Amino acid sequence: MDRLKLASRLSAALNAPLITVITFIPLIFLSGIGDAPLLIAITSFFGCILPLAMVYGLLKLDIIKDFYAYERNTRFIPFLWTTFFYLLGTISLILVSAPSAVTALMACYFVNGLVLMVITMKWKISIHASGITGPFTALVYLLGGVMLPLLLVVIPVAWARVELKAHTIMQVTVGAILSCVLTWLQMSFYLHRLFI
Repeated sequence: MDRLKLASRLSAALNAPLITVITFIPLIFLSGIGDAPLLIAITSFFGCILPLAMVYGLLKLDIIKDFYAYERNTRFIPFLWTTFFYLLGTISLILVSAPSAVTALMACYFVNGLVLMVITMKWKISIHASGITGPFTALVYLLGGVMLPLLLVVIPVAWARVELKAHTIMQVTVGAILSCVLTWLQMSFYLHRLFI
């Protein structure tokens, strides 16, 4: 397999909506409550299904030209909708009295999305890198150092985005680090001040 095909497959397999599901499902089961199917449905719907459906819809309407909205100036609308879905997801989790860790993670998605949306108006920050380090940082915060190796997944993702010329090294680096910091600070705030 050539490098571009490998990079393309990595980008598809490790995109933000799919990582959302991969992160929430084990977190929900670790919470040890009986409402797991409902919580999985809410987090998957607002964190994965709606964002993916929105992207396909924007492609059909020719508002974006490719699945990842390669051109920076076409990214605002997908960001706006996705962030709105995260907000609805957070509200839904609050309404069903979801475990605080689950609600906090969805709230992180919302706030991180807002920050990235503002940045992307001026600079093309990497959503892929952010989509890996944000949720995995939350798992490290919640479950401890045993989860640290998950953060290494950002390395092949960053390589893939640079290899495809979708981002520069700086863009993937800032996306990764910014989401780490934002998520860690938010998890601390939400779990000790807000969702308690």
